[in-house]
Amino acid sequence: MCDELQALGVLCVVLGAIAAARFVPSDRLRVTVAVALIGLVTATVVLALVLRPAAVAESDVKGRPIQVDADGYVGSEACRACHSHEHDTWNDSYHSKMTQVAGPDTVIGDFDKVTLVADGAEYKLERDGDEFWVEQPNPLSYLGTGPERVRSRIVVTTGSHNMQAYWFDTGHTRNLGLLPFTWHVEDQRWQTRRSAFVGPSSDPHVSRIGDWNIICLKCHATHSRPRIMTEGNTQVGAFTRVAEFGISCESCHGPAEAHIAANQNPLRRYMQRLSGEPDPTIVNPARLDPMRSTQVCGSCHSDLEYDFNEKSLNEWFRDGFRFRPGDDLRKHYRVDFSGADQFWSDGLIRVAGREYNALLNSGCHDKGGMSCLTCHVMHQPSDDPRPREEWATDQLHYADVDQTCTQCHSKFAQDIPAHTHHAAGSIGSSCQNCHMPYSTYGLMKGVRTHRIASPSVQVTLATGRPNACNQCHLDQTLEWTAKTLNKWYGTAMPELSADDRQIAAGVQLLLKGDAAVRALVAWNYSWKPAQETSGTAWMAPYLAELLVDPYESVRIIGERSLRTLPGYESFHHELIGTAGERQAAKTQALTIWHQQENGSKVPTTRRSRVLVAGDGNILAQTFARLLKLRDNRLIRLFE
Repeated sequence: MCDELQALGVLCVVLGAIAAARFVPSDRLRVTVAVALIGLVTATVVLALVLRPAAVAESDVKGRPIQVDADGYVGSEACRACHSHEHDTWNDSYHSKMTQVAGPDTVIGDFDKVTLVADGAEYKLERDGDEFWVEQPNPLSYLGTGPERVRSRIVVTTGSHNMQAYWFDTGHTRNLGLLPFTWHVEDQRWQTRRSAFVGPSSDPHVSRIGDWNIICLKCHATHSRPRIMTEGNTQVGAFTRVAEFGISCESCHGPAEAHIAANQNPLRRYMQRLSGEPDPTIVNPARLDPMRSTQVCGSCHSDLEYDFNEKSLNEWFRDGFRFRPGDDLRKHYRVDFSGADQFWSDGLIRVAGREYNALLNSGCHDKGGMSCLTCHVMHQPSDDPRPREEWATDQLHYADVDQTCTQCHSKFAQDIPAHTHHAAGSIGSSCQNCHMPYSTYGLMKGVRTHRIASPSVQVTLATGRPNACNQCHLDQTLEWTAKTLNKWYGTAMPELSADDRQIAAGVQLLLKGDAAVRALVAWNYSWKPAQETSGTAWMAPYLAELLVDPYESVRIIGERSLRTLPGYESFHHELIGTAGERQAAKTQALTIWHQQENGSKVPTTRRSRVLVAGDGNILAQTFARLLKLRDNRLIRLFE
């Protein structure tokens, strides 16, 4: 394209020179002037072309994985000619931007001579022309060689919607290192990677080497081949290749080389379209049965187990992941339903991005034929009136989600309030809010679970997972919820403790829950429907307590929720600093609450449940007793 524009420019200048020469009085002089002008311009253009840096072929790029067509994969650009609308909508989605080569159009973080500190070590970020760099402690110092500090080029980015992470050239084959900071899009600021995820503050800020080449590439790029080279049990290099960075067309449709070759014949294209039958040369997830269609998404949106032996591990290092759209995922991987911190005690996934794990064992999927595409659409329809950015947020169908549910559950459509006991169109009458509540955590916020189920107090008692009713009614007790469900739906009453009968669920979960529960409920305090339903005057003391939480991520989420309360809009502290700084933040938050006399604004009918005394102060002894019951087991969520 650049060469074509330059040629057009030369032509325009030549024509301009000829036109200008017309104003010279002498014919011979006119010719001489025109020739001279054309020669001058041509010489200038030729010189510019000679001096222009030659484009580096992808195969010759150093310091990062490279994009190479292989095994029938040809790249998304090859799809554009015939599927322009689909290509454009994909290009505007966050799938296409999951992994990108670092450059002025892809890096969204502030690299304008910024100095960041993690565990006492300095990281100096800067932009040099179209390149981005970090001066940092030598990430390969564990090898015992090299200088103490190095200047590393940022070569790859991950994410663009909520956060963006940055990978640098380690100088060791194509192995990438991860910058220990992420750029938070909503806050428009840097934060340590450790504070962006639920994990103990004792976790070191290390520049993790090779994670992208071994782990991230499976879902953050298309047709990845780690190409890990080993000698014995030692990795000696990574020569990683992908078909394309990001989640591209062929991630969902499979390799397209055969499809493109077959459809070079226009007659074949028209006959195929008129037949109404699936094109056998490509996979369309919308034409697969619900299980296989869901597995296309589930190949990434899941927590999978691999049964590796030495042979299969070496094959994976060399050839990458064998699943292709349309395959039976179960023949390649085993879905995990238990074990690590990523799961609730009943086996339900608690971390976002693993929706496939949750959807399995949901009646709507297992018996009702529901798939991911029942609610989501990967290419925005041309008649969808929403701005592209709005659609891209979650890629839901434009139709009301409740209408999607009532297509099968038609008996409820005739009188929704009779089923929900809430006014039609209200938050409490939403199918999602009751049957897919925000009980999954990811990217520092609550995310809807994809296990479709009914609210259950018994489940909350057994697992600590918030139920849908108490996510809106944070100020109500579990007894209130149990009695309501029993009255409306005949749900059996569970055995309840004195606290469950007297103290709000939103209070108990925030003070007593494990780190992941505290992070989730802290976000829940900022959820507008919960604030409107439960009131906000009582919330600040609980969020203030989170400012001294042992987990950095919990502290930051607590502060963000505080800023949604009246009087705290500009509240901001360095919550990964010293213990004294964190205590000062808590003291200031409580001072604002007392100055506003918010305790006295809590309705009398609500006060005892949220531990506000008649004089407007917190019931300190009960507060302290619940805090001592906190689940302090080590939690580390891998998102």
